[in-house]
Amino acid sequence: MTALLPLLRPAGPANSVPVDAMIALALVAVLLWAGSSRLRLAFPFALPLGLFLVGGALGALSGPVPRTGLVALVQDVTLLLWFWAVVNIGSSPERLQAIARAWAYAAIGWAILLLGSVAAGVTAISGQTESEGVRAALTFGNANFAGNYFFVSIMIVWATGRPRNATFRRAAYVLLLAALVSTGSNSALVAVALGTTVACLLGVYRRSGPIPAVTALAGAALAFSLVASNVSLSDIQSSASRSSYAYIRDGVGRSAKATSDRGLLWRQGIGLYQTSSPLGRGPASTKVRLKAELAHRPVEAHSDYLAAINERGVLGLVGVFLLVAGLCFQAFRLARAAPTGAIGRAIPRPNALVGATAGMLIAMTTTEYLHVRHVWVLFAVVVAGARLARE
Repeated sequence: MTALLPLLRPAGPANSVPVDAMIALALVAVLLWAGSSRLRLAFPFALPLGLFLVGGALGALSGPVPRTGLVALVQDVTLLLWFWAVVNIGSSPERLQAIARAWAYAAIGWAILLLGSVAAGVTAISGQTESEGVRAALTFGNANFAGNYFFVSIMIVWATGRPRNATFRRAAYVLLLAALVSTGSNSALVAVALGTTVACLLGVYRRSGPIPAVTALAGAALAFSLVASNVSLSDIQSSASRSSYAYIRDGVGRSAKATSDRGLLWRQGIGLYQTSSPLGRGPASTKVRLKAELAHRPVEAHSDYLAAINERGVLGLVGVFLLVAGLCFQAFRLARAAPTGAIGRAIPRPNALVGATAGMLIAMTTTEYLHVRHVWVLFAVVVAGARLARE
């Protein structure tokens, strides 16, 4: 199943996508397997995710788009069941290893397909549209989703150490990073920078202990301060926006405008909250409400945190914060995991999964990722890995 995660186009009724059929089959298979083996199932994050769903249901009842909200809630339940299924499948080192390695190898294949379609001008596969310029979206239908998928895939390849051959693995990193750049997603580039930094620091900690790790952290902070004080980000953005290379213009070149747009969306979202009910107004209601208020840019929330408070109310926001806290706790367990034992067999470099989690939680401030399939598989792999580390 992890090999088919990018298959989100063509979209069907009620926002269904091709991979959903495979997810449904996988859920049935997991239930049959659990029943026949009498496996004791685990349901992590039941409280925060329950609050998230209840908040969405209460908001939808009083919101302007109850039918759309109901469809969104059905999708939420499906993703929740999928998350729990992957966690339980990954309860043994061998099965978790298979899940992660399948993702690593499949992502390399998807990167080759994307880059090949871009080079050949096959927009039906590359996902390039006139409105987005040269930005590629593959079969995600959204360039930021595609960029985020390749960011997580880079960290998965790192975590699994696959391909086993170091030369092939370095080539895989280059392919995945090139695919990410082709999406023009600045949030994915930020996630790569943050995730790599976190993973490297934790790698130093795992190999050498706390003192070298603190030294490496101080060195990284010093390097960042030197770059920040001597390099003008606005000059880079300005030069990139005038570049003769379309991928630079539509990527880094649009970062200043993207930052400004996200600031506007946050201001609109906060203003919407101030006129909203504590119960929220239902999933997918932000754009409709902004249109009704004649907002400057009536679009969806573009942030999981803003969407939670405006659409699912206080209960939804508490649920998201508890989910984030739970993921941080599980990542902490992974960071402290010994390189031997069950987790070492399944995920040789769990520090890379911690980096992926850190990058994802930051990316959620600028894009709504909690309804994207590959994000929940990442969360499931982190939770399953943390359970193995504890055992």
